[in-house]
Amino acid sequence: MNITVHRRCRGADRVEQRIREIGEQAGSLVARRVGGPLPLVEIVLTDRKGVVSLVQQADVDLAGKVSWQRRAFARVVDHWSVRPLGGTTLTATGAIVAIDTARHRNLRELDRTLVHELVHCAQLNLPGARERHISYLRQQYGITEHFPADEAAYERLIDARERQAEQLEALARQLSKGH
Repeated sequence: MNITVHRRCRGADRVEQRIREIGEQAGSLVARRVGGPLPLVEIVLTDRKGVVSLVQQADVDLAGKVSWQRRAFARVVDHWSVRPLGGTTLTATGAIVAIDTARHRNLRELDRTLVHELVHCAQLNLPGARERHISYLRQQYGITEHFPADEAAYERLIDARERQAEQLEALARQLSKGH
């Protein structure tokens, strides 16, 4: 896992130190529970606006040739995968996890957010998931007329993935204590 700072805000040093402490352990726990390895993960520390913009930009980059009208629309609408504390999506080389450093009240909350977002990384790295997600993005951004699979079924899968990530946040209790 590579950690970078996009926008330095309150708590960034503390958050970065904690992620360096537990990142590999959290990734191993998540990979075992989800049943697949994590892709190459870029963790970016930022603020709320940064979470939204980084995830949306990664989606646009991955989707391909997106019209300027669709790009402008994407900047206004909150993205489905953005949680109040973090967001995850695929990149050309793996996945990006954007974390809002200022909104974490304590390190336990950060641990849960990191586990949650790493679950999404592992989910999107399962066989066929990457290709299916890119097809969905391309349809959402108007690059393709229709989604090759049932769009409603994919959106139910997104909801199921979110529920699984919420349930697996409990894995954070197994991380080394540094609170």
